[in-house]
Amino acid sequence: MEALRSVDVVVNAAGIFQETADASFEHVHVSGPCTLFELAAAAGVARIVQISALGADERAATAYWRSKAAGDACARAFPGTHVVVRPSLVFAETGASTRLFLTLAAQPVVALPGGGRQLVQPIHLDDLVDGVTALLAHPAPPPLIEAVGPAPLSFADYLRTLAAQMGHRLRVLPAPAWAVRAVSRLPMPASVPLPDADALRMLDAGSHGDAAAWQALLARPLRPATGFLASSTRSDVRDAARLRVLVPVMRLADSLMWLVTAWVSAFVYPVPASLDLLQRAHVPAAFGLPALYGAAALDAVLGLAVWHRRWRRGAYRAQLALIAFYTLVISVWLPEYWAHPYGPVLKNLPVLALVYALLKLDDPDGHRPR
Repeated sequence: MEALRSVDVVVNAAGIFQETADASFEHVHVSGPCTLFELAAAAGVARIVQISALGADERAATAYWRSKAAGDACARAFPGTHVVVRPSLVFAETGASTRLFLTLAAQPVVALPGGGRQLVQPIHLDDLVDGVTALLAHPAPPPLIEAVGPAPLSFADYLRTLAAQMGHRLRVLPAPAWAVRAVSRLPMPASVPLPDADALRMLDAGSHGDAAAWQALLARPLRPATGFLASSTRSDVRDAARLRVLVPVMRLADSLMWLVTAWVSAFVYPVPASLDLLQRAHVPAAFGLPALYGAAALDAVLGLAVWHRRWRRGAYRAQLALIAFYTLVISVWLPEYWAHPYGPVLKNLPVLALVYALLKLDDPDGHRPR
């Protein structure tokens, strides 16, 4: 309350699209804003602006929309001037939903429920911010206003528009709604760009409205979806969107290589032949079996560790060191494998490059909180 005493306007833009162990819809969308608005009223704040979501309703199909509506109710109870802003899809290159849409648009082909006929009316972040800025000093702001782009378009056309700005053509295929919902329920790593069941429900409901009120606030034309990406950043945005799909695919290939190698070493390849290779590599006979099964277990651990964010970077470094060690041992004691027509040792070179790329493309901030 002390921090609010010198504040003229409070804008609540806190929001999450998915709940986590540390952040629930109830905390972020309801109890947090309601407490903030109560303290603002007690501190004498004259005006609040609540950033909600288009589609928010107490009887909505998703917990996200219902929680947004509950926060809106607290905003409407504010004794001073209050405005509830309900945006449609917001285009912001660093936003989670925009990254998802850009990732989908960067692919050569994408399957959408119903062929992507659902109507959306995306608004650029700059247009949203400029409109909210205008509301701060508006002499008589509306209590409820929709923030949407200039015109609705189908979700498929929205993705095609983003694809065109990234310099390629996107092919959209229709997919049965039940199949898309089934895939959305599968356990996937966070980096895999797939919408969850609630996102699909909200997409089916559509997200469009009347742009006239927001247009009047800006006193300038709203930016169309065809101009969302700045020409100077289009190639970088395209490359980043492609990497969001390629990195999980590369990680899967790396993981399978280690796991299958572990399985083949322990249960498929003849044990006498494996022991013979170890003896030729100067491993004492007494340590042959422990070395064989220990190496297989290590391979399995390295194949699984890349899926745990906390262990991933360490696993990549261990893989690089192990591949380099194996390559050195083979070069010294089994040099004939360098001349093998299948290139079993030469293939270590692209594998090293793959693992090194995964290490460098991993989150540079690591797992530690900042």
